[in-house]
Amino acid sequence: MDFYRDMGYKALCVGKRDLAGSTMFLLEETKKRGLRPLSSNLRYKGKAVFEPYGIFDVNGTKVGVLAVTSPELNQRIKADSVEVLDPSVRLKSLVPELKNRVDVIVLLSNLGEFEDRKLASTVDGIDVIIGSGPGKRRYQPLKIGSTYLLRGHPKGKSVGKALVKLNSEGGIQGLNNELHQLKARLPVDEAAIMRIKKLKQKYLGNRSGVQGSKVQGLPKNQGPVKE
Repeated sequence: MDFYRDMGYKALCVGKRDLAGSTMFLLEETKKRGLRPLSSNLRYKGKAVFEPYGIFDVNGTKVGVLAVTSPELNQRIKADSVEVLDPSVRLKSLVPELKNRVDVIVLLSNLGEFEDRKLASTVDGIDVIIGSGPGKRRYQPLKIGSTYLLRGHPKGKSVGKALVKLNSEGGIQGLNNELHQLKARLPVDEAAIMRIKKLKQKYLGNRSGVQGSKVQGLPKNQGPVKE
């Protein structure tokens, strides 16, 4: 089963740095682009505004994708009424619930490799952890118990491709990971460069604009996520 080919970019983990432009800004921008941000342990003004997980059908196999956000937020983000619950506590509650609905569970983690190793050892039922945050890249998976740990290069410098072999009961029999590093020989995307330049002018040039009235409430038709 080829997750990269069949799933594409259908879900993303909300990382601590993604919140730099405010929670509401992230919600609006991901919605515009058809992306599905996930976080099982993030709260904004006491409410869950991101889905804790998504369920995807990959060639007849049901794949549950969870995500956890690092609690290591800076004070400015915390001041914007953002709270991060304990990732381990949330996963111990959600993984058994999800296990009854899917064949494979994938966790997108923003915690760093040290914490990912702890989760693999203490939370039963996670088949694959795709990690970001502090830690070294992995060209081949690290297996802890029955959980495979995968990591790419920081700052989007590589694209990973996981080839997963399932057994007759739908569980993972084997996994092979390919890590393709993105190098400077790739053509320059002028449209992307112009877009980044405009965003920097808009938000870095006027930081107070990021914290404006638009941030204070949920956008129109956007309510808290039902868990």
